[in-house]
Amino acid sequence: MTDQMPAENTSPQVQDEVAASGSASSSTTTTTSTSSNNNKSSNDPLLESIKQCVSITNSTLAIFEEATYHTSSSFVSRLRELAKQGRYIATRANAYYEQRGQYGALAVAGSAAVVGGVVALRMGKAPGAVAASVAGAAAYGNIYGYEDYSATSWRRSVPKKE
Repeated sequence: MTDQMPAENTSPQVQDEVAASGSASSSTTTTTSTSSNNNKSSNDPLLESIKQCVSITNSTLAIFEEATYHTSSSFVSRLRELAKQGRYIATRANAYYEQRGQYGALAVAGSAAVVGGVVALRMGKAPGAVAASVAGAAAYGNIYGYEDYSATSWRRSVPKKE
């Protein structure tokens, strides 16, 4: 828009050629600038400063858009790689979790020993023993599942009298 010559300094034939060779938006711009330039001179300092401000603003916005695009595209590509690795780790963890019954005794004993040992070193033998039993019970429940141990669950195992 700024590199076109003002309409009042060009001949009608050149204006028609510019309008015919340009896109529809440039011909609309030429027509608009023709009507607005008839009212103002092309050497108007206010008009020139507005054009310069618009040009500077457009170039600044283009720089920001390009920087944002490059930053977001590199961030998205890294995020995709992390997601790919995360999916792989999750599928492997799920496969190991599904096979937890095969190593149940080792997992229960190991978690009880590790938790009990750490607590015993920090707090003493009695808290270590309590922590080991809680950790072993939690590991057993996670591996083999929890049964219904409510206060009335024993009644189901008693045969009914007829």
